Amino acid sequence: MPRHHLTQRHKAQKEQNHLWELPSGSHVWVYLRHSPGDKQTIQSQAVEMQKWCADSNWIIERMFVDEAMEGSREDRPQFQEMLRLSRHEPQPVQGIVLWSLSRFARDQLDSQFYKAELRKRGYAVISKVDDVPNNEMAPIYEAFIDWKNQRFLDDLATDVRRGLTYIVGQGYWPSSVPPRGYRSERVEIGYRHNGDVRYGQTLIKDEAWFNMVSLAWKMKLESNASYFDIHETTHLYKVPSTYGLMFNNLIYAGVFVYGGVKYPMNWQDGERFCEPYITLEDFQKVQENRLRRSFSMIHPRALVSHYLLSGLAYCGCCEDAERKSKLLGQNDNRTPDYRYYKCSERKNTRSRQCTMPVISCWRLDEAVIDLLRQHVFTPEYIASELQLVQQELDKKIDHSHDQVQQLTPLVQAQQSKVESLIELITRKGMTPILEKQYDVANQEWQRLSAQLTQAKQQAENAQDPVGYQLDAQMLLNDALEIVDQKDIPQKRDLIAHFVERIVVYPDRIIVYFKFRVDDDMTHERVAHLDSSPLRQSLVYVLHPPVAIKLIRRGGRDGCRCDVDQRGVGTRG
Repeated sequence: MPRHHLTQRHKAQKEQNHLWELPSGSHVWVYLRHSPGDKQTIQSQAVEMQKWCADSNWIIERMFVDEAMEGSREDRPQFQEMLRLSRHEPQPVQGIVLWSLSRFARDQLDSQFYKAELRKRGYAVISKVDDVPNNEMAPIYEAFIDWKNQRFLDDLATDVRRGLTYIVGQGYWPSSVPPRGYRSERVEIGYRHNGDVRYGQTLIKDEAWFNMVSLAWKMKLESNASYFDIHETTHLYKVPSTYGLMFNNLIYAGVFVYGGVKYPMNWQDGERFCEPYITLEDFQKVQENRLRRSFSMIHPRALVSHYLLSGLAYCGCCEDAERKSKLLGQNDNRTPDYRYYKCSERKNTRSRQCTMPVISCWRLDEAVIDLLRQHVFTPEYIASELQLVQQELDKKIDHSHDQVQQLTPLVQAQQSKVESLIELITRKGMTPILEKQYDVANQEWQRLSAQLTQAKQQAENAQDPVGYQLDAQMLLNDALEIVDQKDIPQKRDLIAHFVERIVVYPDRIIVYFKFRVDDDMTHERVAHLDSSPLRQSLVYVLHPPVAIKLIRRGGRDGCRCDVDQRGVGTRG
């Protein structure tokens, strides 16, 4: 095709893309959407749209209807079907007409993106309610309408959260579906502005599920039964994996976690949101039992990663927002020598909710290494740890000796009983009763003998750790040598032996150790409260936290990491 004709064709297509009107006789699709709870019905929209199209002399080829679907969702079936058909060639219709732009999409970005795609393909997208002029000001009008629709969605979400938070604060359940083992009971809590009665829902134990839910908690608490065994016994849910959510839910201890806040506000004083199935102390024991059955999985990429803290560093901003997101190491394509950590939530989803900036690798890596140098890889810490080991071994030795003293007479008595039965069988002959008595006595004797042998071995294996002082010093020197090397996998493996995870904030980090930290440091054992339950991490958190002050001086090369006395040192 000659260049002149191509140019004219492109101009005509651009003019079509900017049309906010359709000529008489055009073939159109009608898209209708109805939000859950809207007072306006689909039928009323459909009647009005048919009348409008008839008055405009447009021919309706098809109506796409999404009923009871939020405008913030992209996965609306009829909406996606309309987009799929719009990509066919030749163009099936000339335009798509809507009741309002808010019916098309509530999200500002989604609305502008999909309208641009449709108009790029030659479709006119027209709203009946929104008065958008067909001139050069049309994009500005439409952009303002999209912003208003997004603002309405945000304000509505804020109002709903505020209302539900108030309801929860008053002690009422905010959802229509109660947890398994409870049922909701509707009660009057006041009156609306129009005089209608306002109702709330309180949680009470469901008699139909009470025994099975109580049994499930008892099995997990006393015998640390697996989810599969609990499922085979109780059949509370369809699949065994769902029991993890139940054992992770503080509501069964009478504490409701909503929006990251625990209700009632004075739950620590003994007040409860509803009648509990177990106590908080038993709930914490269940979490410890779950940890004993759990295992940590490390992605194979983290094992060969070229970044020191891969798999250990987590985003503190996302954690505060009840999301768990790791920090991923990356290289800057413009300057390959610049390496940094970035929140995986921001990297993978481009989330605007995470405010965590990128952090240079050298700043975070050296801060953690300096912390280990000052408080872990020291002779003083080794000495204190050996002293603790000595104390623990003394306790084990005393316990083993006590066991030996208790088990020795029991073994001797049971052995005499077995010998007496053998002598009786030799004189009288074997009978079914004697055979049964002998089997029971012999099994008990073997069980007690095994316990006695184990207790003696534990007493013999409990040695004085002072003799290992030289070996400990050699291990310390080896650890410091690994830290000084540039072998990232070895260095990361060494850090992983001491550090469970590192929560990174824009201005500080919190390091969770797998062991006791030095007594000279201020530390406390804490029960770490995460998004849903009171889950004990069983770690020691530096308190005050290790504070890394990240200060930018000029450009990237001017970044400076100053760590105060609570932290790990200073780097210029």
